[in-house]
Amino acid sequence: MEKIISSESFIAGSESFFVDIAALLSNQTGVDIFRIPMSQNVICYKVGEASINLRLRLVLIPFKNGQTLGRLSWLDRHGIDHVCCYVNEVFDCLGIASGGVWKKQTNNVGGLCLKQFESLLA
Repeated sequence: MEKIISSESFIAGSESFFVDIAALLSNQTGVDIFRIPMSQNVICYKVGEASINLRLRLVLIPFKNGQTLGRLSWLDRHGIDHVCCYVNEVFDCLGIASGGVWKKQTNNVGGLCLKQFESLLA
């Protein structure tokens, strides 16, 4: 990832991405999520079931070289952030490779969000 990515790119792609994540969670777990305003996040969704106090959020991480990544994570009721993965502006899963370069991974972002959600409920 060498090109400079603006926060607007993430914002533009986040709506459809979160619609897909909401559908996946609903289909796989029967849990619904709803968008809520939350400072310092590009977008944040809260689990609708009151007994499950989790928020799925996207936070942008800018780098000095102009690169921006997104961190997708679940925030629990204690304020602990449980990272699902890092993403680019088209919501591909990224991992850090040798030399500190972020590379696209084969992992499915939705699957990683679901896996982290299920581990938090266990």
